[in-house]
Amino acid sequence: MIAFVTALVFSSARHGAFLAWDDDINITGNEHLRGLTRENVGWMFSDASYMRRYVPLTWLNWAVEYELFGLTARSSHLGNVLLHGINAALVFVLLLRVLALVRGDRRMPRDVPWLAAAAGALVWALHPLRVEVVAWASGRIYCLAGFFLLLATLAYLQAATGAPDAPERRRWRIAALVALAASLLTYPLAITFVGVLLVVDALLLRRLRLGPGAWSDPVSRTAWLEKIPFVLLTAAVALITIAARFQARGIWTPPPTLAEFGGFERLMQAFYMWGHFVWKPWVPAGLTPVPSTLLGFNPWGLPFLASAAGVLGLTVVLAWQRRRWPGACALWLAHLCLLVPVLGLTERPQFPSDRYSYLQGVLWSLAAASAVVWALQRLTRWQVLAPLALGGAACAVLSVDQIRVWRDSETLFRHVHADLAGHPYRTDLAMRLGDTLRLANRFAEAEPFYREILQVEHAGQRVAVAHFGLARMAQAGGRTAEAEAHYRQALQANPGYAEVNVGLAELLLSARRPAEAVPPLRRAVELWPANLLVRHLLGVALLQSGESGEAVAVFAQAVQMEPRFVGGWGNLVGALLAAGRNAEALASGEEAVRRHPRAAETHVAHARALRAAGRLNEAAAALTRALALTPDHREARELLAQVNGGAPAR
Repeated sequence: MIAFVTALVFSSARHGAFLAWDDDINITGNEHLRGLTRENVGWMFSDASYMRRYVPLTWLNWAVEYELFGLTARSSHLGNVLLHGINAALVFVLLLRVLALVRGDRRMPRDVPWLAAAAGALVWALHPLRVEVVAWASGRIYCLAGFFLLLATLAYLQAATGAPDAPERRRWRIAALVALAASLLTYPLAITFVGVLLVVDALLLRRLRLGPGAWSDPVSRTAWLEKIPFVLLTAAVALITIAARFQARGIWTPPPTLAEFGGFERLMQAFYMWGHFVWKPWVPAGLTPVPSTLLGFNPWGLPFLASAAGVLGLTVVLAWQRRRWPGACALWLAHLCLLVPVLGLTERPQFPSDRYSYLQGVLWSLAAASAVVWALQRLTRWQVLAPLALGGAACAVLSVDQIRVWRDSETLFRHVHADLAGHPYRTDLAMRLGDTLRLANRFAEAEPFYREILQVEHAGQRVAVAHFGLARMAQAGGRTAEAEAHYRQALQANPGYAEVNVGLAELLLSARRPAEAVPPLRRAVELWPANLLVRHLLGVALLQSGESGEAVAVFAQAVQMEPRFVGGWGNLVGALLAAGRNAEALASGEEAVRRHPRAAETHVAHARALRAAGRLNEAAAALTRALALTPDHREARELLAQVNGGAPAR
């Protein structure tokens, strides 16, 4: 019932679109997810740079979804909704298990722990802080990592509370280790989970001692030894994660140095993050994926000093009173542990995003469940359940309203753009809005957002994007001179902007200025070495500029890089013919047909080479085969008419 209610409240999320908010990087623009081929699976388990994290099970999950459903926006969002519902049910089971451990043999009505666990699970599941994870396709990372971590926690509790010599304990520990590995390989959110296990063993299960004599006590020694596989696993993933982050490249910037972001600033940012997720669940208003507090901050400001004082003060008090309030102390220490991976110790800026509460929020649901147990033993059922029902309904309403914010890129960006009024980072959202509207051919609406960027900033990537967007719109409107001016201004702001180099080259080629198109295309090839279409454009520009020899080299390299590139073979044959290397053109044409016998383009290219060699009958046969494959192939028809008419090769 909990899973069903959760899925029902979040069901409107299934209508959401893929967003230009990492979905374009993680899912729609990731060619490695297009099926479970050997190459794709090999990439999934060997790459740690694409997302700056080692996340093979995340990629595998989306690749399997592609095989089954085509990886559509609807399938992705529906999968998130169903997985979140399952996680809500697992949270219920976990709360029920923990309440049984905490309450021990104390007698209470049979329905009390069930009602309390249900209330706690629904508090967690329906809270509007969960919306970002569920309504955002890329939020699957958190849903799936959370699913495996909940299984790991349940398995560990089963192992830790079993009979000391029972063989089932070992099997449950192995299950917990496997589930933790799956969580870490989905997304490394649980790299400090071993700390939570230590807290549980020390304060709740009382099977692990931290002081003198800890190793001499057999029970405590066993508890310590059981942690070794968990520590080794976590350390391995942590090392890979750190290495991936510090070797960031491409669209990812390296982590800031201590000179750029000092140790004191990092510490105060951490205190703020720890404090934020204490009070934010009680004030779920103004939710946004870009909270602006940490975009640029004074570490001596009141919010940061108050956070540091609150976190340190509460830690000292609860540690001092740990014997009197072991449950509260355990919850607090677990809160500190679970948030360590998202404190942003290597990031600037860092956002206290709602998604970071997905795992940590389970702790507050446990606190809520404990409070319900206490209330149910002192008040009537209706005195407790009526306020809980109202609170749950309020959470559901807020969540449904928040889901609308994540409906599509434009809605999300307009929401955040308005929320950042007066903040310098607003230009980032203006850039995203401009691109979203431009790609929808809504040029009149896009232009003011690009102009907003240019009014505020005068250099950098966002300025380059603004000029690029204005250039595209001017080019679409036939205003060639204006488009060229914007392209060149974009390159002044960012010479390494590959799309601008390509856009300028395309403009120059269409204006029949191929020699001027060659330099930006050379730069684009340096920036996009694996992009075959850019190499194709460079070859075309070189060929049109009379540099047929270099064009041959470019096209030859393209087909060597990707022999399945049909158009590349035709270009290579054409360049060889232009260079007067007819024998090589004929050999390349034969190779193209051998590799792609079902492609009309290769037969046409072969026919051109045969015609140049004077073998007109064979050329006519090749063109006939091309037309059999593609009856409306214009070039094949025209060339066949010339060959049959005995026209000389050109």
